Amino acid sequence: MLKLAVQASLPMVAVTTRDTMNLPDVIAHITGSKPLSWLPASGKAFEPKTLHLYEFDDMGKQMNLDALYHKLVAAESTLLIVNPPKVVEPMFHAGEVPVPRDMMFNFIRQVIQDDAKAGALIQGLGGCTIKEAAEMARLTMARDHSLTSQGLMETRKECFMGGRGLTPVDTEQDYYEPHGGLKDWVETERAFFLHGSDHRLIPRGLLLDGPPGVGKTAASKWLAQQIGVPLYRVDVGGTKNKYVGESEAQMLTNLSRLDNEEPCIALFDEIEKVFTNGGGDSSGTTTTMLSQLLWWLAERKTRVMVVMTTNNAKALPRELYRDGRIDQVLWFNGLTKDLAHEFIHSILDTFDWSDCDKPTNAAVEKAGKDIFASSKIEGTNPAQVPHSALRSAAYDLVKLTKLPVTQRD
Repeated sequence: MLKLAVQASLPMVAVTTRDTMNLPDVIAHITGSKPLSWLPASGKAFEPKTLHLYEFDDMGKQMNLDALYHKLVAAESTLLIVNPPKVVEPMFHAGEVPVPRDMMFNFIRQVIQDDAKAGALIQGLGGCTIKEAAEMARLTMARDHSLTSQGLMETRKECFMGGRGLTPVDTEQDYYEPHGGLKDWVETERAFFLHGSDHRLIPRGLLLDGPPGVGKTAASKWLAQQIGVPLYRVDVGGTKNKYVGESEAQMLTNLSRLDNEEPCIALFDEIEKVFTNGGGDSSGTTTTMLSQLLWWLAERKTRVMVVMTTNNAKALPRELYRDGRIDQVLWFNGLTKDLAHEFIHSILDTFDWSDCDKPTNAAVEKAGKDIFASSKIEGTNPAQVPHSALRSAAYDLVKLTKLPVTQRD
């Protein structure tokens, strides 16, 4: 959009960036024109048919934007206003300035004298600015004494600064038995997500439907681990603000941040609590946010895999998970009695039993029986119980058997 805005000689274009230091070079690479620095206090006339650059400061509050706009029109020039606190008329909003892939490749190629390795490293730097790429590379080298794509992605996850409604998720789990359909899906789609060159074949994501506690959120963590990318939780409800327009602006900011963090997985947990079929609010904010999300889901070409979880897919607008926005809907259910006992044993196996005896089979069976008596999922036949209830039962067994060192005789 920035290149097109400059080609069209739009007079006043607002852009954002996280790297003002390298911005002139990035703009020159994108547009083919090196921008001239401009300051409101300079009093200089705009050069004709020229690209000008202004990094917003307090002086900007004193500018007569309408008068500047007309001067730019007369000069057939464009003024790029960098990081204005708010985009207002008569500015055209061109969004965040991206770093072109070939420019990032050339930057990495200066550090790594190998085309194949430089190409692989870009996978861990998708969406980074030149400054961020340099810092991520240095931090990764200091920690690992080597530079790999996986190492770069781990560094990015550690350094990620969450905002309102967008936070990184720790993907470590003591035990998780993946859903059969999920295993098959990731085996097919992993290579296309990480290495596919045609964006039409890059997997879009999944809707995980099922009752509470059956491992849907845990599935997103497992998926991130299997693919080797960071996981971010998008709390749509957390972006809402009482001021008109703030919620929508924050939503767009978070979606843009996700695009900048590619490759990654975006988790929209319990999404029916925000977007319901036929629901909304009197201000129209939820409807507008849904429209923004629908557009992003359909039009994104970045490697951002979306995982939505819901306790009731029927409550969701069908357009939210239609083909082209989500690849597949997977149904998650609980565990039957035989599988429940295996699940408890698997959890127990994650603990160290060198200092005491592991709970007996009889203890496990009793714990399972108690869970089926108290936590059966309604309407299941044969009876099923949530993974979360079984996990809690396993932890209770451990606590009954093991005591902290300070409490032992």
